[in-house]
Amino acid sequence: MSHKARIGASLAVLVLMLVMAPAAKADPVQIVTSTGGFQLLGMGNNGHSTTNPNFDALFGAAHSDLNVADSLGDSFTSVLNPLLFTAGFTGFGSGGAYQFSFSQLLTVNGQTQTLNLLATLTVTAVQDSIRVTGVDPLIFQFDTFSVTATVLPTTLHAGENGEFRDFLCAQFFIKPNPDTTVPEPTTMLLLGTGLAGVAAKIRKRRKAKA
Repeated sequence: MSHKARIGASLAVLVLMLVMAPAAKADPVQIVTSTGGFQLLGMGNNGHSTTNPNFDALFGAAHSDLNVADSLGDSFTSVLNPLLFTAGFTGFGSGGAYQFSFSQLLTVNGQTQTLNLLATLTVTAVQDSIRVTGVDPLIFQFDTFSVTATVLPTTLHAGENGEFRDFLCAQFFIKPNPDTTVPEPTTMLLLGTGLAGVAAKIRKRRKAKA
C-alpha cells in the first residue's frame, strides 16, 4: 500500500471512530438543598384592635432535600418549606391587600445565599388568602456546572378560622460550564472531517513542491 493510501485509510478510520463514539454522559451528582425557614405574624392586623398575632400568620418550616441530577444538564423540583397559614380575625376594617418582603437562607451543596421572597395577603369578608413568590432567581456556581433556583408561586386560601397547609417549592436547573461541555458526535464528526481536509491540503502542497 502506498504512503498516500495509508494516510487516506487512517483518516477514514479516524472519522469512523468519531462517528461511532457515543456522547459522553457525566455521572449523576447529588444536589442537597436546605432552607432556614421563616415566620410572618399578624399580617392582616391594621392596628385598630388587639388580635392574636397567630391570626393571618404564615410559617415556613426549615427543610432539607436530596436530589440526583446530571451535571451536563438537568432540572428538578424540590420543596423549600412546608407552609402553615393560620387564619382568624385581624381587627375591624382590616380588609384589603398587604404586601410583605422577607427572606431566608438557601443552601445548595454547601453554598449559601439569601433567597428574597414576596408575600401578598388578601383579606376579605369571605376568605383570606396569601400568595408567596420569589423576587429573583439565585445562581450557584460550581467547578463544572451551575445551579439556578427559581421559586414557584403558591397560594393558600382560608375560608374559615383554622390551619391551612401547602408547600413552597422551587425549580432547579443544572447547566454545565462552557469550558467543561463534552462535544456531541456531530461536533466530533466535523472535527474529523476538518482533520481530513487539513491532511489533504498537506498532501497537495507536497505534491506541488515535488
